[in-house]
Amino acid sequence: MSDNLSKLLKQAYNHPETGLSDDIWRVIKLKQARNLKMQSLSYSLIGVLSLGGFVFMSFYLKEQFALSGFFEYVSLAFSDSGAVALYWKEYLLSLADSVPIASLGASAFLLLSMLISVKKIVHQYKSQLLLNQN
Repeated sequence: MSDNLSKLLKQAYNHPETGLSDDIWRVIKLKQARNLKMQSLSYSLIGVLSLGGFVFMSFYLKEQFALSGFFEYVSLAFSDSGAVALYWKEYLLSLADSVPIASLGASAFLLLSMLISVKKIVHQYKSQLLLNQN
């Protein structure tokens, strides 16, 4: 394939009136632009879905913290610090046990995927600007 392309480009170089090299370059640029648009759309879709999931998960996470009694354990440290100082090991174990790990992990995953999508969208946008400059 590359041998055929190199032969065509050499022939077009020798016969510039055919415009073959310009046509090939135009097709290559069109395909690159189409690929960049498809990638941008897919990253945008992933970003929007991640944002929606993150918003939903943040409300769910707040509810899970409230149901697990995490806020009550934290408020105990401010209201009765002497008991917390005396039984600090049990307090920390109870506090760690009340943390909804699965909800935190899902929220972190959605946030990370949203940030990566935004990074990729910005990169694709810059690539499209560079492609349109030439």
